[in-house]
Amino acid sequence: MGTASNRHSETRPTARILSSRRAFGRVREAFAGCRDGEFAAAYADARWRTVGLRAALSLVDRVLPMTPMVQFVDEVSRLIRERGLAEGCAAGVRRLGLDCEFVLSKDAASALRASPVLVYGNHPTVLTPFLLAAAARREDVRLLMLAYVRCLIPSIGPYLLPLQPRSDRDWVEYRRGGLSRVVARRLARAVFKSREGEAAKLANLQSLREGARHVARGGCTAIFPGGGGRDEATWYPGVGQIARELRASSGAREVFLLPAFEEARSEAHVYAGLRRLGAEREPERVRVRFGEPRRLVDLVDAGDDAWAVTARLQADFRTLCAGVHP
Repeated sequence: MGTASNRHSETRPTARILSSRRAFGRVREAFAGCRDGEFAAAYADARWRTVGLRAALSLVDRVLPMTPMVQFVDEVSRLIRERGLAEGCAAGVRRLGLDCEFVLSKDAASALRASPVLVYGNHPTVLTPFLLAAAARREDVRLLMLAYVRCLIPSIGPYLLPLQPRSDRDWVEYRRGGLSRVVARRLARAVFKSREGEAAKLANLQSLREGARHVARGGCTAIFPGGGGRDEATWYPGVGQIARELRASSGAREVFLLPAFEEARSEAHVYAGLRRLGAEREPERVRVRFGEPRRLVDLVDAGDDAWAVTARLQADFRTLCAGVHP
């Protein structure tokens, strides 16, 4: 597919060389603007019209396929804008040479695609939210994701409930996803100014509450409480906060909770797909398995705090995982 980013990356500009500082400033400005094509164009321009920044980005590409990733997210944004969330996400996954398989019962499909539902589960790859959006086949999906994702993929903005990044130490990121995850998070911090401290907590709480209100109005909200990566042993209490808010809402309609498990995938599979972007190859299977829908009132007690609810939902999720990998 020909995209603006592909065209920028394939043609070296003939304009004068830029200083790395000025080029990086343009990249940051384009990223903050959250407009289709601008970040990809500024990134490609920086790669060809600088000396120092070009060398630095070439080194980054050895650890993290940043250049094809920028091209890819620009294309995904166009696909979502032109085809809608579900088909745009599915088409983006196929571009990486992955064939989606969604394993779910009739009751799970009904809850996922037509009911007020809170979907929660693991987050082993950056593709997980897009896989769930493709599986849901509905436009009223709301995804709790890091706030800077809408700068990478502007057309996902209406579907995104932003979360401020945690300022975890690098060793935490390394444990979750290796060196590539550390590099990715540092690059994100370099171009995106996130909120800190109490302001970040308040902003995240507002997004969680909006996620609960959206389900109460009949929609679908998806959250990934493990935080992503290989190590998701401890779930953050956001999923419990949403479920608790829903339980306390006297006006909420019958709400379902639906666990989702992305099987046997890692960021390495995604990065391999990015490095072979556009090449002819046999598609690999990526599978998401859904558990049976549970009524909110059957799993969440009115007096529970967010941590207690989170622990109960995580235990229920582990039952689903154990059924796949004894």
